[in-house]
Amino acid sequence: MTTTTLDHTALSRLLPGAKTLSALPLPQGRFNTCWHLADSDRAYLLKLNDREGEAHLRQMAAAMSDARAGGVAVPQVLRVGADPDLGPFLLQEWLDGRTFAEARQDNAITADLWPRLGHQIALLHSIQPPRPLVATPASRARHLSDLLDGLRRHRLIPTALAEAARQRGLPLAETLGDHECVNTHQDIHPDNILIRPGGKIALLDFDHATTAEYASDFVKLDRWCLPSGHDRRQMLDAYWQQRGEVADPLFEQRLAFHRLVITLSYFLYWHGRDPTQLPGCTAALRTELERT
Repeated sequence: MTTTTLDHTALSRLLPGAKTLSALPLPQGRFNTCWHLADSDRAYLLKLNDREGEAHLRQMAAAMSDARAGGVAVPQVLRVGADPDLGPFLLQEWLDGRTFAEARQDNAITADLWPRLGHQIALLHSIQPPRPLVATPASRARHLSDLLDGLRRHRLIPTALAEAARQRGLPLAETLGDHECVNTHQDIHPDNILIRPGGKIALLDFDHATTAEYASDFVKLDRWCLPSGHDRRQMLDAYWQQRGEVADPLFEQRLAFHRLVITLSYFLYWHGRDPTQLPGCTAALRTELERT
């Protein structure tokens, strides 16, 4: 959807009670077209998505609603469906605040953010997933092999690099044993963490939410958000406290495995969407394989 204006007749169907509705296009969203809608006393976020379609938006809405019901601070989904003029849409409440990325630019990240964030992630991971799923050494090895087969099929990375990734990943897959999966967000990064007035934390953009191993939700946080080991410990301490469990002794190994497979998955993700991102993927994979 590349619409630069919105049909006000269509908007009146989405918000029939609105009187003086304004619409402002937003830069966020690589594959969703996002609009800030405002009435006299309430604001909304409208997402339009022709690419993945209505089924994807309904899946995202269900993930957000489940998270909200479980106590996670997320925007409330108001409507989801397909409009004859707008196409597939998701309408949610607008939450005031600024993203982690915006706050970091102003050096406004405070130490109490990390335990609050750990608490929110733990609440999300404590929600019963739609279907029980257990990750095993065999399922991890199969996932890694499928990724590498796809990369070789599309000739996205050199054979030597693929072999190095296989040699790094397979021992980790075996070490991690059987592990129950949880509800995850899968895209917790600086633009999807909202710092609300008073310092409360909300999670945005559940486009990639799925059932997976818990450690996979910390990969992007670890890469793009955490400035120090102390902040990391604060977040993880709050996470385990909220879950009522002792810290996982295999956390670092789980993180390393998922860091590798997520880095590999970037190649296939960007290959069909924006190939200009592929050199950066190669650099990230080389960096990952150089880690000790």
